[in-house]
Amino acid sequence: MTARAAALVVAAVALIAVTLAARADPARGERIFQRCFACHSVVAGEDTLPGPNLRAVLGRRAGTLPGFRFSPAMVEDGARGLVWTRGALDAYLADPQAFIPGTEMGMPR
Repeated sequence: MTARAAALVVAAVALIAVTLAARADPARGERIFQRCFACHSVVAGEDTLPGPNLRAVLGRRAGTLPGFRFSPAMVEDGARGLVWTRGALDAYLADPQAFIPGTEMGMPR
């Protein structure tokens, strides 16, 4: 790869990163998470809620958070390779039962 081509790749990646960051809306995310906080936390060490802690969930294999008892369906999907990405989380949250039949999580409306 030439230096010019490498520079173009770096510029393209930077442009994509800036575009994605511009779409992020932390205030909206906080409002949406209000539906989740009765069962989940994103605070390190907060692990006494009914649902697993969601801190650093992106990139985590499904059903593998140490100390939490997941449904057999969640553990099986994790064992088959399901890793939480933005796309996987979006699909799961849109319809948990369709994405992982047998999961114990329901989605409050």
